[in-house]
Amino acid sequence: MLEILETNDFDRYLSLTARIRGDYHLSELKEGDKVKGFIAYDYHPEEVVIYAVDAENHDYNYLDGLVRSVLFKAELKGIEKAVFCEYNSTVWERLELLGFVKNDQKSIENISEFMENCKKCKENPSNT
Repeated sequence: MLEILETNDFDRYLSLTARIRGDYHLSELKEGDKVKGFIAYDYHPEEVVIYAVDAENHDYNYLDGLVRSVLFKAELKGIEKAVFCEYNSTVWERLELLGFVKNDQKSIENISEFMENCKKCKENPSNT
């Protein structure tokens, strides 16, 4: 079973720690003991900043699940804006294809609206 869990074990992410200034949260996508992906992010009063996200083979479903989990938690905290600071060009392209970023915009201005629109996609029979 896949789980997305916050971790305090930053040892395998030292390159992130060197790149991200200040504190941040880190969640891993795990299947049993195997890490399949991760997301580094931080909550601020007005926005959630997603510093990096990646998954095994840049898997679309894993990336989608990791980002949505952070957006959902931000929404529960009353945060409406998400800012992406991804540096990996392959991951960035996949975030664009998944609809998280468009036209080189590096943010989602209204998380609630974004998540509501995703529900409408599920209802579309062509997506089943």
